[in-house]
Amino acid sequence: MAAPLIVLGIASAAYGVSIMLVNSGTSFFAVWYVIAALCLVPGIAQTLLPASPLAGGLCLAAFILLAIAALAFLCMSARIMRVTSTTPPAGLDYLLVLGAQVRPDGSPSVVLRNRLEAALAYLVENPSTRAIVCGGKGSNEPISEAACMARWLEERGIAPSRIAREDRSTTTAENIRFARSFFDAAQARVGIVTNNFHVYRAMRIAATAGVAHAWGVSAHSVAWYLPNNLLRECFGIIKNTLRGTM
Repeated sequence: MAAPLIVLGIASAAYGVSIMLVNSGTSFFAVWYVIAALCLVPGIAQTLLPASPLAGGLCLAAFILLAIAALAFLCMSARIMRVTSTTPPAGLDYLLVLGAQVRPDGSPSVVLRNRLEAALAYLVENPSTRAIVCGGKGSNEPISEAACMARWLEERGIAPSRIAREDRSTTTAENIRFARSFFDAAQARVGIVTNNFHVYRAMRIAATAGVAHAWGVSAHSVAWYLPNNLLRECFGIIKNTLRGTM
């Protein structure tokens, strides 16, 4: 039992390093170091002290805990990813483009660029649809996420008159709640643009916020980072549920 835990611990630590190097603006990568420690400490202890009942007990406890956590993660991830294949109808009234990290040079991060590319494709095909770009300025961002997104879309031919800026929000729940001031939540047909792993939570939050007619517009995400993004979403779902925002 020790050897699999050690291998899993090393893999988790290495994966955490790869996430950290992306410099996404969050410290969530540290969760992978915690997982690595939960694996490596009991695994190494049992390897060094094979006859110790305490080391064996720690190893068994870590194995059971990780197995339960992995099962819960897989179940939640399957539910999250099930909604990503939904195709929004043509001619929506608005697109809510949810915010994500802006780089130090003012350009969108990979996650945000993926959302913008999905929004641009829909806006080009549906010229009557307006965009609401959502996101305030974080402490590590040079401009607001809304300003970054509006500039990106305008540079690619979307008229400024089609873009409204919601530049106060700091969370997904605030993105949607503050964006409601731009449309009639009971009547408007709204597309919510975000990455595939984020659609489920965003749609649940929108429903709780009273957006009656909403569709998810799923943007691409990099496969390597999907486990990290899904794990973060699981924590996000728990947080939003506890706060009553979904």
